[in-house]
Amino acid sequence: MLVRNQVFIKNATDDPPFGLPHGLRRVMVPLVEHMITTSVTLPLEMLEAATTYAGALAGKKNLDVRFCARTLAPTVTTGGLSLTPDCTFSQSGAGNLILVPALWRNPLPVVRKNPDLVAWLRQQYGDGGALFVAAGTGVAFVAAAGLLDQQPATTHWFYMEKLQRFFPTVSFKPNHLITRAGRIYCAGSVNSVADLMVYLIGVALNDAIAQKVEQQFSHEIRKPFRDTHFADDHTTTHKDEVIVALQDFIRHRFPDDLSIEQLCQLSGLNYRTLNRRFQQATRTAPMEYVRNIRLDQARDLLKSTNLGIAEIAEQVGYSDGDYFSRLFKRRFQLPPSAFRKSVRGKLFHLND
Repeated sequence: MLVRNQVFIKNATDDPPFGLPHGLRRVMVPLVEHMITTSVTLPLEMLEAATTYAGALAGKKNLDVRFCARTLAPTVTTGGLSLTPDCTFSQSGAGNLILVPALWRNPLPVVRKNPDLVAWLRQQYGDGGALFVAAGTGVAFVAAAGLLDQQPATTHWFYMEKLQRFFPTVSFKPNHLITRAGRIYCAGSVNSVADLMVYLIGVALNDAIAQKVEQQFSHEIRKPFRDTHFADDHTTTHKDEVIVALQDFIRHRFPDDLSIEQLCQLSGLNYRTLNRRFQQATRTAPMEYVRNIRLDQARDLLKSTNLGIAEIAEQVGYSDGDYFSRLFKRRFQLPPSAFRKSVRGKLFHLND
């Protein structure tokens, strides 16, 4: 039986983007034969790491992690691990976060043999209002439950066409590793699950903790969530067209000497109204949004180029290299030079 430690997540005080429920109080993992264990153990380990970094946060809540199955008999997974359920599907109650595991090889025969799991997923979505994370071919269970009809989804590339033929009403996105349809996230691989968990940890706790978890697990090979996911609203999670236009302007002009006065002028809003509407739409103040765009770009340049720190600072909009370095360390917990060394040290190189 897999031993799990209790972890804690802070309750959210506002409705966060993408339908994340108030606090991740109860995480449920359905067990099924041929499941790939890492597709669910990795997210659980990342949550535990987030808890460790969070420390004694105010308002923390015990996160109840439960393994569920049709019966209480142990489930032998791909790789030979034997996992013992904590409860049956009928005993589970409602969950806040459902981690649907990926399956080894063709998932369709396993889905056909597990109608109880399909029915349980449908109930969790309808009755409990749970957030779903479906890893790889585990999306087949969610599709079989009818929860992705006319909705975007992704899966492991090898089975994309097969699942598209079997579930023709699902809008599979072959060019996206992560998709969102309301409360349902799909990740095309275990690596993509890691990307997604970094994002969700940032929403449930805060960005600083998410950055630490990312550095611990996967930051050397990742792109930000916003660059890899496909959402069912296609563009943004809010409907404020004025703020959407400002976000687009900032993304294209972030190296320029932007000011809050310029953003007010462009939007036609006074400072107080702009700040309120921008934070309502993005959960970030306008100039903090500019700073985050700049630092994310700097992170990518540190990973992929040999530009000097001062050159990178200038390219992303900072004339003072020391100030840039302080901001970068505050955001990513490492100064730029140490970050580059950490990333480059974990990449593989081919020598001629």
